[in-house]
Amino acid sequence: MGFLDDLFAESKYLNKDKQSKAENIADTNNNYTQPQSLYEYIKASAEPFLEAHKVMEFSLPPDSKSENSPLPFADGAYDGIAMYHMGASTMSDETKELMIKAVQTASNGDIEAAEKLFTELGKAERAIRLIDELQDYIIANRDSIPAEELYRFAVHAITKSWDVECVKFGLSILELLNIEDNEEIRNVVTVLGLSEEFTLFSVFVMLRWKDGNEKIAYLARMTHGWGRIHAIERLEANTEKIRKWLLREGVHNTVMPSYSALTCWNKSGAAELLFGDEPLSDEDFHGIRDIIDALLDEGPCAGISRVENAGEVLVEFLKTASSRELDIEDYEAVRNIRNYDEEKGNVTALCAEILSSEKCRECVTLAVKDGKAIELANELGIDCKADVLRLMETDLEKHCYLCVHLMSDNEYRAKAIKLFREKLPLDEMKAAPATELGLGREFKMQRCLDAIVQYLDGYPFEGTEMIETALQCAPTRNRNIALKALRGWVNAKQMPLEKLLPEMFGLLKKLKEIEPDEKVREKMEKLINGEIAE
Repeated sequence: MGFLDDLFAESKYLNKDKQSKAENIADTNNNYTQPQSLYEYIKASAEPFLEAHKVMEFSLPPDSKSENSPLPFADGAYDGIAMYHMGASTMSDETKELMIKAVQTASNGDIEAAEKLFTELGKAERAIRLIDELQDYIIANRDSIPAEELYRFAVHAITKSWDVECVKFGLSILELLNIEDNEEIRNVVTVLGLSEEFTLFSVFVMLRWKDGNEKIAYLARMTHGWGRIHAIERLEANTEKIRKWLLREGVHNTVMPSYSALTCWNKSGAAELLFGDEPLSDEDFHGIRDIIDALLDEGPCAGISRVENAGEVLVEFLKTASSRELDIEDYEAVRNIRNYDEEKGNVTALCAEILSSEKCRECVTLAVKDGKAIELANELGIDCKADVLRLMETDLEKHCYLCVHLMSDNEYRAKAIKLFREKLPLDEMKAAPATELGLGREFKMQRCLDAIVQYLDGYPFEGTEMIETALQCAPTRNRNIALKALRGWVNAKQMPLEKLLPEMFGLLKKLKEIEPDEKVREKMEKLINGEIAE
């Protein structure tokens, strides 16, 4: 995304004496009970975290988002996915016409009408997909667009709008304008950046400030999801403090560490530290460990394959690890390195030496009791089924997913099924079928039920009552998983459902008549019609 240093520079973007009361945001009333704009909402929501010097943990209200997708997105998620995984978009003629109309309306000084048009534009296509087109149009028509009017609208959008995409359009316009000396608007941009939904757009604006890198570093520290990922990507590691933070904290986000792993590796000077003559502090060693661990996951983006001399890096890390007192996160990182490429002889041998040690087994055995390193325990042949069952008995909702580690054992599988049967309110979970996936908090018990039903397809007649409940749950996911289990039973016994489970067959016939999802209904029909796979 390009920048023009002198675009509209002649206006200085309104001195304070040119600003009307409508644009003066210095008198924000902190005593309001209902926020009148997203800026006010974010400012009020952020205050407790700022006072406690904590990372931001709040979300924007759902009614502020111009959702044009059937799936709800966490703050910043759609824009993050668009940036990393979507190709360039092609704007339709209708959307382009709407964008031009919105800009022209703002240029004519009709702020309220412009806000409505930009809100409508955000419903047609999200701002992240239109930034370049919007800015290119403004730049191409700069001679006919009054800078002051465009500025007035942008200030209104970021301080007064309740619509997410409209605020983003306002920030995208400010990105073209010189607000370097306007401390009030700079503060608004910074406050908006504390929300994961707006961090990226605030960062784009900050890139033009003389102290922009310092502000971007602040947003990187204060956010924890997509905002942190975007800020880190554009952060210049020009101080030792920033490099240390990138090394020790950069990959720690709530999305996926791998998104920032390569950037943190390159910007933090991790390689120089690893191969340096000075011994590593515990903090630096763990920082390097976490970055390397994230680099190994190249699912969402490039990682270890883009690291210069990656093989030597892994060997050096393992040699360093072998001379240190390791914790469970260290051992799990070594395991991941081993699994990354077992064909590398030096790496495999070094990993085996570390993981086969008695200290490793002792550490893993203790970690399992807290629900950690269970897969590593299984790989090392450490029997942890009793600990897994105890964890599930203590808090089934939190640890229900651990049942996968019990299913292959007849005795523990029976205990797990009994536990789910006793702990879940099966009758209360039955409801009219819907077409939603069941992602909300209100479906926590249904997701817990899924945790075990998804593994019942290989064990005919076990957990029948849970399959019956799943077939009668509102979310489509429950019904799909239950049907998968029934297909597994039918195929395993090579017997149609009508003969295998007559009562289940009768229930399925009744449920098919009220099933709202066409694909789920088709799966029901196949079982009702006696289909059996070879």
